[in-house]
Amino acid sequence: MTDVMQTPQAGSCAADFNASRAGLSANASGASVTAADPSAAASPATASPVTTAGSATTSPAAACAPATDPVASAPRDLTCDVVIVGCGVGGLYTALKLPSTLDVVMLSKGAVDECDSMLAQGGICVLADADDYDAYVEDTLRAGHYENRLESVDVMVRSSRAVIDDLVDLGVDFERTSGGALAFTREGAHSRPRICYHADITGEAITTALLARVRERANVRILEHTAMIDLLDAPTDAADAPAGTSGATPAPGAAPACAGVRAVPVAPGAENQRAEELTGAAGRAAAAGGAGNAGGEETCPAPAPRGSSDPAAPNAFCIYARATVLACGGIGGLYERSTNFPSLTGDACRIAERHGAVLEHMDYVQIHPTSLYAGPARTAEANLPGQPPRTADDRAFLISESCRGEGAVLLDAAGERFCDELQPRDVVTAAIRAKMAEEGSDHVRLSFEHVPAEVVRTHFAHIYERCLEEGYDITREPVPVVPAQHYFMGGIHVDVDGRTGVPGLFAVGETSCTGVHGKNRLASNSLLEALVWARRAAQVIASGESLPVEKIGEPALPGEKRA
Repeated sequence: MTDVMQTPQAGSCAADFNASRAGLSANASGASVTAADPSAAASPATASPVTTAGSATTSPAAACAPATDPVASAPRDLTCDVVIVGCGVGGLYTALKLPSTLDVVMLSKGAVDECDSMLAQGGICVLADADDYDAYVEDTLRAGHYENRLESVDVMVRSSRAVIDDLVDLGVDFERTSGGALAFTREGAHSRPRICYHADITGEAITTALLARVRERANVRILEHTAMIDLLDAPTDAADAPAGTSGATPAPGAAPACAGVRAVPVAPGAENQRAEELTGAAGRAAAAGGAGNAGGEETCPAPAPRGSSDPAAPNAFCIYARATVLACGGIGGLYERSTNFPSLTGDACRIAERHGAVLEHMDYVQIHPTSLYAGPARTAEANLPGQPPRTADDRAFLISESCRGEGAVLLDAAGERFCDELQPRDVVTAAIRAKMAEEGSDHVRLSFEHVPAEVVRTHFAHIYERCLEEGYDITREPVPVVPAQHYFMGGIHVDVDGRTGVPGLFAVGETSCTGVHGKNRLASNSLLEALVWARRAAQVIASGESLPVEKIGEPALPGEKRA
């Protein structure tokens, strides 16, 4: 892991705050074009809307560039109350839980629907009833090898029912029993069914519903094809400080407050590049003969200050905000075989550390046991400098753990079962790798023989259809599977409210390390963790106070009968 997550040298974006504020105005026009469409950006008023009324999915070119000569002009700087980097469930839910009186800007490195939240298949955990508390906590701790933060696990489990209730109110259509209660499924390492789901596209169902609600909020602007390349440090002069920051000189050893982000428009096809590649920083370091780090990888010098001559990033602009939320996802784009979108390149971790945030458990990377085998992987380090970038087509297709929860079993080359499929993911992955090494093979097989065909075609419809496309009818034959990088348990250290050690900087979702997962994540805890911390971070941003944690077993779930 250390060979792909080297940390750039320390640095900051020294912006002239007073100059950049001049002439700024909140742009909530609702016009929407891509950042790589300068002809459309030339006349924002006539750009074709692609969102529902009241939304604002806008590229920097459309929202910020002057109407004249947009190609030659860099996007203007922006100010807002909160900037959220990432449009997965963590970012979207944060925006929804913030008061509508706050001006919010969201960034999406690629298209807004290209986030890993869309890919989650199995479901989202919930405390099934008050009696399930101890078992749910124990399952989470056991999967995490007891390296979890117990306080974080407690907060997540007790908050789960309120989050599920809210998702239903927001339009998420979870599967129900014949009596109208939520239906639960089971996955590996769970001692009982406690997972809410929508067929085998739960993440898409949740993310789509949240995105629709965000697009109804007139106070939220989404800038697609826009990448964060740096954080902004608050000025130490109180007169120049952004709203919500003191402007006081930090105590010795303390990180300066975060005042927003520095961003750059991303051309289609370039979203798989890392921040330093988008700014040309890696090229500048190489041209200058800069020394590499211990892992042999180039370090990333600090991006050039705003207002300086930086031909490598002429379209960079700053977004000043009272609070900054990093919801940038994981690091799968750095791996040769991953279920993640290749645009997830770990930028937030490297940038945040450069500004004083603490990184935790950067070597805790989860390998999912069962991705669809589709031939040898691409070159190792396929998303590193000098290698052809991965594309979305290179993404490994996940075959959900809930398949094994419903009875699918793993088979070796002789058609024999060789492990307990409901052990934690790292245990099952180790068993598969051992079997592959023993056989000299590059995959094993997953059999749905014990899963009713109707369940396969309904509960696992998406998986069934994809396997058919690859030539496998899983109602009749096993499908080849192989482990693939799937999830990142480490990240930016945060407390139970998503606060980093940098004032004004929050992190939620896979970018953060809440301590919930320990060394290995329990299946279907990821969506829940992201939503719980998004909700809590929004509360602190809005009020400065922490959200009270629910009592065990409260509130009632949809369709649940109470005495």
